Amino acid sequence: MVDTGVTSESEILNFDKALINGNEYNFEYKFLADNVLMLRLNNKNYYFTINENDEEGYLEINLNSRVFKVIPKSELDLILEKLSVNKGDVKDKKEIVSPMPGIISKLNVSEGQKVNKGDVFLVLEAMKMENEIKAKKDCVIKKVNVAEKKSVEKNELLLLLE
Repeated sequence: MVDTGVTSESEILNFDKALINGNEYNFEYKFLADNVLMLRLNNKNYYFTINENDEEGYLEINLNSRVFKVIPKSELDLILEKLSVNKGDVKDKKEIVSPMPGIISKLNVSEGQKVNKGDVFLVLEAMKMENEIKAKKDCVIKKVNVAEKKSVEKNELLLLLE
C-alpha cells in the first residue's frame, strides 16, 4: 500500500545539505545494496529499501514498514514547473517552450504526429547535459519550430500542440 496522505517537498542543496519542508538538514548517505540505503540525517540513521516503478515514473520507499510514493524531479522538471503559466493544468498547455538556452540534439516528432503521454518530444542539450522534453498528456503536434543541431534561447517556442 502506498502512503499518499503525507505530502512533503525536499531539495538537495549540495552534497551534504537538504531542504525538507523549509528546514535545512545535514545528511550523509551510503548504499548498502542496490536498493538499500542508509541515510544519516542530523546524526540519526534511517534505513530504506527503494523500488522503482518505471511505468509510472515514481519510487516506492519503504521505511519501517511504511511505503511512500516519491516522485523524483530533475532540475529541468523544476524549472519547467516554475516557468509554467498553468501549473498543474496540463490540458490547456499548447506551447512547449525552451526552459533554458541550448541545442536541440534530437528531435523525435513531426507536424501532425500523434504523441502519447510520456513520449520524448526532443532532447535539449544545455551545459553538457541532455534534457528530455516529454509530453505531459496525449496530444498531436501542430507545428514544429525547431530542427536538430540548432540553437534555441530560453523561452523560445519549440512546439505547438493541438
